[in-house]
Parts: sequence; structure tokens; C-alpha cells
Amino acid sequence: LIKKYREIINARVHGVYDNEMQLKIEESAFATTDLSRTSTLTQTSNDRFDKRIAFQLYNRQKECREKLHNSFTHFFSSGYQKLVLKLLEENAGVDLPNFPSFSIIERLYRAEQNKFRKPFFAEETSYKYQIIHKLTDIIIRAIDESEDQCSNDIKKMLQIEERVFTLNHYYMDTVNKIKKKYQEYNDSIELNRNAKVSPRFTINDFVIDVSGLSNEHQAALDVQIAMSAYCRVVEKRIVDQVSQLCYYWFITRCALVLDSKLSSAFTSATLFEWMREPFNQQQKRENLKKSINAMERALAMGQNA
Repeated sequence: LIKKYREIINARVHGVYDNEMQLKIEESAFATTDLSRTSTLTQTSNDRFDKRIAFQLYNRQKECREKLHNSFTHFFSSGYQKLVLKLLEENAGVDLPNFPSFSIIERLYRAEQNKFRKPFFAEETSYKYQIIHKLTDIIIRAIDESEDQCSNDIKKMLQIEERVFTLNHYYMDTVNKIKKKYQEYNDSIELNRNAKVSPRFTINDFVIDVSGLSNEHQAALDVQIAMSAYCRVVEKRIVDQVSQLCYYWFITRCALVLDSKLSSAFTSATLFEWMREPFNQQQKRENLKKSINAMERALAMGQNA
């Protein structure tokens, strides 16, 4: 039984599912399009007890990435620009008003960094119930231990992210790309002075409003660009690390070694004790045998009389 469990878990972790599912996939590759079959293949994708471990783990990672991405402020909104301008004004006695101080970026990042915890710890996690459904206390305990270890590592990671730092070239690439786009926008205004040009321009999914840029507004825009680029770096870094930590603790250190924990959890004598018939039931059966034997002897005596 434990060997069978090990084989099934290894298969599902590596994306190999049951034969019925495999046959449906193979049939759909060679047969004509069948919408009902397609719906059958996908209808359990969000089932909390879905047995496709690799597939469900990937879905949880995508959900984590989306929640983290959506938690960030819209850095190029007018409201955020007003906040940056207010901080620049407060900082006027420390630095030049048109110079984006690192302390301002750090303060703004602290507000974003406090949001990182919510996608990981805000709700009761449901992923473990997909694995432990109807399993033994040994498996529940192993998964709880992995959950504690994984949570501790994620908390350490979030504490590390309190420091504003990166060597990732994506940060400067993004900053330079936005500034280049902004320069192209300014050049187009110079070439078309008589034409009406929108005060907004878009790069990727950034929508930037550059209407009425004074020196202070220019400094605010630099801060907004820096915040947007750096938070994208942090987002990518956190999502990758969390995905790796979850795989390590719940798959490598839990699901793939549960068979050995089950094997060593009890001795052969303990297993024999668990499988032995209850004493009361054994006594009833012995008494029933005695009654049957007595009746058989009485019947034999009557037939011989």
C-alpha cells in the first residue's frame, strides 16, 4: 500500500495523472473537437480536492503572483503624484526640491512593503487540505510541520525585503525605458507644437500623466518611475522565492518522503496489534463455535440412537 502511494505521489508531482485522464487527453488529440469532453477535462481545475498536485501548485503560485501584483498602488495616478509632491515639499529643507531623495523612495516603499504579507498570510490556507483529505494523522502532522517551516522562511524573506536593494538589471532597464519613452513624448510635442497632444502616454501597462510638469513635478515623476520599477523587481523576486519555498517544503520535504515516514511510524508488532480481531468479537466467535460443536454432537448422537 505504501509503495503504491509513493508511486502515485511521484507521478502526480511530476504531472503524470491517472490513466483515465491520460486516455481522454490522447483521444482529444486525434478525434474531432468535442466541447463536452473539453469541459470534462477542465471542470475540476479549481476543485479543492483535485489530485493533480503539480497543476494545482502552479495555480496557487499564479494566484499568489496576481494578489501581490494587485496589492501595489497605481504609481502614476494623480493621487499618488500628490503624495510624492507632499513628501518632496516636506523634504525641501533637507534636499533640493527638484531632486528625488532616496529617503523619500524608501518611505514610499515601506508603505508598499507592508502589503506583501497579505497575499501569504491573510486567509486560512486551503492548499494543505488538497493533500491531506481523508489521510492519516501521520500525514496531517507532516504537512503541518512543513507549513510551519515554509511560513517561517516566508516571514524571513519578507523581513529581508524591508531593505531597498537590487542588483537586477531589470530595475534600471525599466527606468531607462520609461524615461526614453518620456523623451520621445517630449520630442513629439516639440515637432507638433500646433497639434493637440494628450498629456498622457502609455508604456507597457504604465499610464503616465505629464501635464503641467514643474521642477517639483519632474522630481515627483522620477520618484514614481523609481517606485514602479523597483516594486516590479520585488514582485518578481518574491513570487519566484515563494514558489520555490512551497515546492521545497510541501513536495520535496513532505509529499515525496511521506512513504518513509509512514513506514517508520510503527513496528510490525504494532501493525499486527491494529489488525488483530477485537477481544469481544473473538470471544463471541469462540462461544459460537462451541455451541455449533455441541449441536453437531447432539445431532450425531440422535442419529445413532
